[in-house]
Amino acid sequence: MAKPKATPPFDLESSIPAMVNALQACGALKKTELKAFMVPPALQEAVLARLVAAGFEPMTAGVRVPLRQQLQQLLRQRPVLGWPPGKLLKGGTPKEYKALASELARAGELQLLVRGKAEAVAGPEVPALAREELRTLGLLALSVQKALKAKPLPRTLLRADLRELLLDLLEPAGAGAPAQAVKPRPELVDLLVLEAGRRLEPGMGLCFVPGLVLACLGEHSLTAVHAALFQAVRDGRLELRPESGMDSLSALELGLCPPGLQDTRLSWARPLEPRP
Repeated sequence: MAKPKATPPFDLESSIPAMVNALQACGALKKTELKAFMVPPALQEAVLARLVAAGFEPMTAGVRVPLRQQLQQLLRQRPVLGWPPGKLLKGGTPKEYKALASELARAGELQLLVRGKAEAVAGPEVPALAREELRTLGLLALSVQKALKAKPLPRTLLRADLRELLLDLLEPAGAGAPAQAVKPRPELVDLLVLEAGRRLEPGMGLCFVPGLVLACLGEHSLTAVHAALFQAVRDGRLELRPESGMDSLSALELGLCPPGLQDTRLSWARPLEPRP
């Protein structure tokens, strides 16, 4: 009777490269899949620990390519990625995917998108609208709703106004930069400072920003006006103050005010130059 062949002893170090290659190709490796690499049950935990030491992340009953690395690689292949990622990321849970997207978005390494009814993510280099530009679109939406609901006679919008707004959004001077980063025209800064001095509220020494902004929107975009306001602040010509109570402003007034810290709206301006 032939003797059974002796099983050669398992060599952990020489087996690791094959498992690393499999992990990099598949994204994740479960503990049960170690049988394919002839890992004895008694050594499976040691193998997983060795793979974690090599830079892979532990997961429930296995290891995976770090989720951050997986997502970054996917975004190099597809600039815009549907979210949640479903089966595209390996070895994670919906809770982990959500936490990862939030972490990268806060760090400026990821953009969270809305595409119709769906959500998506994109790398920071993908052109997208800044917050101030979204607020400009919000003002457009308010105008559209007002025109549609007008009674007894219908209202509409000028094509020229719509064209100017959309072109300003699609081809902004700062290629999608926020209003603070756009270099405003000096004459617009001068106009705002002059108008602010003319529009002071009696007994307050302050100008209501929504009215000031509206006075300039006939010839300038909202992004340009906000940029000019911030430039006037940097030049020491205006001081911008937040609204004490957000509920006191209408939706239109909120949209006209430039953003301040911690989601406040800068609704009051104080001229810092002598009045003419």
